[in-house]
Amino acid sequence: MRRIIGTTVALLLLTFSLSPSAAAGEVDVLGVAVNGEGTVARVTEEKTAQLAQGKDLHGQVVATPMEYRVELACPVLNAPQTDAACQRAVAGCQVNGQQIGSGFLYDIFARPRGSTQPWVNVGSTCFAAQVPGAAPTVTLAMLRDAMHNTPWATASISTQPVGDVTLVGLKTFYRVNWSSQGYEPGEVEAIDPARMLGRRVEIRPKVDHFTYVFGDGATFGPTRSPGGVYPNGDITHAYPQTGSYAVRVDTTFTADFRVDGGPWTVIPETVTVTGPVTTVTVKAARAVLVN
Repeated sequence: MRRIIGTTVALLLLTFSLSPSAAAGEVDVLGVAVNGEGTVARVTEEKTAQLAQGKDLHGQVVATPMEYRVELACPVLNAPQTDAACQRAVAGCQVNGQQIGSGFLYDIFARPRGSTQPWVNVGSTCFAAQVPGAAPTVTLAMLRDAMHNTPWATASISTQPVGDVTLVGLKTFYRVNWSSQGYEPGEVEAIDPARMLGRRVEIRPKVDHFTYVFGDGATFGPTRSPGGVYPNGDITHAYPQTGSYAVRVDTTFTADFRVDGGPWTVIPETVTVTGPVTTVTVKAARAVLVN
C-alpha cells in the first residue's frame, strides 16, 4: 500500500513559489525538495521519514544538524480570501476521493539546529507526523469525528399565514428558525484540547444546504435559502387538498476549522440533521352570504 500511495503522490505534485529567503546556498544546505519547475514540491512518506535519519528530502546526509517545524499549508495567511487559499491544505492530500496520510497538507520548515536563521520552506507533506521535532498535528479523521459529535442546532419551520393553518390552493410561506440549543451557522465550538493532541482547535458550522419537506410528498431543495415571509419569501408551497401535514426542514451542515487561532479551513465532510416536525393544517374556504 505504501508503494502505491508514494507513486500517486509523486505523480500529483502541488507546488508554490520558494520563499525569497531561500537563496541558492540555503537550498543546497537545507535540501529543499523542488520539482522540475524549480518550486517547492510535495514529498512522499518515504522522503519525509528521511528527515529523522539525518538526511534531507533528497536522501543525502546533512552536514549540519537541522531542526524542523510544520505549518498547515495556507500560503497566504493575511489575504482577503484566506479560506480559499487554505483549500490547498485539504486538496493536497485527497486523491480520487481517498485520503493520503493525515488528510491535510503541511509545509515543512527547516534551519540549522540552535540557530536564529529564518525558517526556510523545504517541502510539503501529507505525513507531518514523520517530521522530527514537529508539534503533534491534527488529522482529518480527528476533525471528522469532532464534527460528527458537534451538538448542532436544529432548524424548525414557521409558516405564514401564522398559526400553521392555511387554505387549499393558498401560497404558504416557510421560514427557518434555529433552536436556542446547539451550534448554528457562524457560531464557534471550541473542541476539548485533550481530543486534539493538546492543540486549540475550533469548529465553525455553516449550511451546505436545506431540504424542505412539505408533508404531502412534495419537497424543495437542495437550497441555501432559509425562506422568509410574505411577500418576498422564496420558499412557498400550495396544498391541493385539506388535511394535516408533517412539515420539516433537513439541514446539511459543513464546517470550517482552525488550529491555535490560525486561518479557517474547510473540513471536507457533511452532516445532515433532520428537523423537528411542524404540523400544518390545511382547510377549505367556503363562501358565506351575509346581509
